[in-house]
Amino acid sequence: MFSSLMPKDNSFFDLFDKMCVYLVEGIQILVGMLEKGTEYQEQAEQLKLIEKKSDGVVHQIILRLRKTFVTPLDRDDIFQLVNRLDDILDLSEGAASRINMYQPKQVPPECIELARVLLESARRVKEMIGLLRNLKKSIRIIELTVEVKHFENKADFLRRSLLARLFREEKDVFNLIKWKDILDLIEKGTDRCDDVANISEGIVLENT
Repeated sequence: MFSSLMPKDNSFFDLFDKMCVYLVEGIQILVGMLEKGTEYQEQAEQLKLIEKKSDGVVHQIILRLRKTFVTPLDRDDIFQLVNRLDDILDLSEGAASRINMYQPKQVPPECIELARVLLESARRVKEMIGLLRNLKKSIRIIELTVEVKHFENKADFLRRSLLARLFREEKDVFNLIKWKDILDLIEKGTDRCDDVANISEGIVLENT
């Protein structure tokens, strides 16, 4: 019933897909930045450029939301989705900016793993958002929401475990504060992925 009422204009979905491409691309740079452990400035600038491109897409979605009388999804859902997706990339860019500013000589392996978890969560978000235009695949959307929740829990565990180790082993208090700053931003990215999953689950439950 819902699909028959949806307008033929899929521009909102196309723009969401574009945001998700930038999202995954940006987090891939963050992961590579931590894995490589050098040339932080160049990679931070690349991520900043992607974040600006994504901001342009956010602006397009908000403008279209204001001008469109009948939207394919609830207006509030669209608004919440675009903001949460934007938050994920903003947090990732923020982490990259901090890494570039602090210029760490060594990267804890747990931090690399945390960024990889964020990337895997973002990939699930990308697939999930892509499926919202076809709610006949609602089962897969729900499966993806469960996976994203798993990654959010894993990220929280990794963050807490690394902080506990640093509190025990790190002699430099300033270094401890720097890594806590970076870890918090990356872990919050997985929280925002979980927010996207919750919104998507709500859309499925309301329209199927």
